[in-house]
Amino acid sequence: MVKLNDLLELDIIDVNYEGYGIARYDNSIIFVSGAISGERVKAKVDYITKNYIKAHVIELIKKSCDRLEEHCVSYPKCGGCQLMHIKYEESLKYKMKAFNDTLKRIGHIDYEANKIIFMENPNGYRNKIQMPFSVDKNNNLIMGYYQLGTHNVIPFKECYLQSDNVSKALVYIYNLLKKYDIKAYNETTKKGCLRHILIRENYKKELMIVFITNEKKINNIDLIVSDILKNIENVVSIVQNINELKNNVILGNQSKVLFGKDEIIDKIGDIYYKISHKSFFQVNRIQAEKLYNKVIEYIGENNNFVIDAYCGVGSISLILSQKCKFVCGIEVVKEAVDDANMNALLNKISNVKFVVGKVEEEIFEILNNQNIDAVVIDPPRKGIDVKVLNALKDSGIDTIVYVSCNPATLARDLSLFTEKYNIEDITLVDMFCYTNGLESVVKLKKKN
Repeated sequence: MVKLNDLLELDIIDVNYEGYGIARYDNSIIFVSGAISGERVKAKVDYITKNYIKAHVIELIKKSCDRLEEHCVSYPKCGGCQLMHIKYEESLKYKMKAFNDTLKRIGHIDYEANKIIFMENPNGYRNKIQMPFSVDKNNNLIMGYYQLGTHNVIPFKECYLQSDNVSKALVYIYNLLKKYDIKAYNETTKKGCLRHILIRENYKKELMIVFITNEKKINNIDLIVSDILKNIENVVSIVQNINELKNNVILGNQSKVLFGKDEIIDKIGDIYYKISHKSFFQVNRIQAEKLYNKVIEYIGENNNFVIDAYCGVGSISLILSQKCKFVCGIEVVKEAVDDANMNALLNKISNVKFVVGKVEEEIFEILNNQNIDAVVIDPPRKGIDVKVLNALKDSGIDTIVYVSCNPATLARDLSLFTEKYNIEDITLVDMFCYTNGLESVVKLKKKN
């Protein structure tokens, strides 16, 4: 019987879509963080359920030639990455295999993706970071990413996924906050000021800095803002977001601008986007452009009417508008639709319309009253609402393009679509290098 904290010698037989090595021991399945297929490891048991066990590597007995020896000093304790122990080129193979295994296991789909769009330089790609504050055992301020599977903060030293520009800004701000003795929020006592820091960096290397606080007042904030502006280049916006709720939601509903405006202009392809501190925007603009180009390729040009379901701030809609006569985006978050309309004006695009509402409620009226050439679906991780899926499946629309960040819900949804649609092509996009995250673009064509 395996017990918590047991040390086990394990042979790793596979890697799953979350990046865990898979082993078997006494008829149990064990998921091992930091392990690669073909390795033999000594692992410590962290978590036990009736269906599986989780463990982490503490010693490599037999190494894989795919192992990357040089990586961030905080890895693997930091939970920001899951695959930094694997050479980048090899990690793509693991991601593709895990994606195809998920399609087959959950969706019973035999189609296999065989191409993945990768990054020539997989480092420094993130244009947004959110980093929590906490306190150490001596009640001193610490800032970093959460340890995998916990809310224990690993003090920030370096990060391969964000730019040197952002890393230098973080270090300076951290030391500045310590200088002015600004207290971190304590999740146990529910007291303290600083909860998170959020930084956006745009295509011009300009920075938006957001302090997310538990309290309305930050002591000495005028001095802190002045010091930041004097010592960190290209800061165009400083915002305080106030979240007094005692939960794990990061952003609150109140905010105030401390410098500049609550906006920063970013760019994907030829389209400019005005983004607030709350806006959703792809964290990897290089790969996002490649993904959107693949959507356009799958949709085809010169369509009369295209629906962009779950459109967010209109990223796909605005790019599609360059190739289609009219695009209708649907999004439940009003603030996102406000951003989408603003970005249409910013880019002088008039052949788009954005509808506020749930896709499962709004799409039926459009399907019933409009001839639709194609639909793009880019849902949240939970996948498509079954009402939407059935409506689209029965609509007779010739082309549906499904963009997904979750292979499991994609597999589930595709299993229903394939009753009336063929999978014509799948392209994977490595949007989140060195993590288990992956975007996929699926082209579905109506069966004759």
